[in-house]
Amino acid sequence: MSLPEAPRHTLRLVLRDDLEALSAAQIAIAGFLRGQGAGPRTTARAELLLEELALNTLRYGFAAGSVPELAVTAWHDGSHCGLDIEDRGTAFDPTTAALPAPAPTLRQASTGGRGVSLLRRTAAELAYERTADGRNRLHLVLPAEDASIG
Repeated sequence: MSLPEAPRHTLRLVLRDDLEALSAAQIAIAGFLRGQGAGPRTTARAELLLEELALNTLRYGFAAGSVPELAVTAWHDGSHCGLDIEDRGTAFDPTTAALPAPAPTLRQASTGGRGVSLLRRTAAELAYERTADGRNRLHLVLPAEDASIG
């Protein structure tokens, strides 16, 4: 399977294991999407999903001793917008990963472990591939309710 290439209007950033850089990337991507006509709910979703994906990828997606790095491309094609994320970390497909069992009560619920569920519920479309050269590629489309220009 080959994922679609990023549409014409794009912003590409490279992130390393740096929380300040992640915050700056969220601001830059939100500004880019707003500049392309995306509304506040869409930009908030993009910021949330970027944080979830970047933190988990940088923290857990690389072998010890390797330098964590991921490339994020925010895109807008005139009617939809989204994020494409690539890294050379351990293969992980969030479209098929098992979801944690729901806790019987709120008191028994653990913190963490809900990122894949959040991603699947928040993205309108989600596709993953492991490329022949060992990269993870995640393509996500944000819901269209306020993603169109105008």
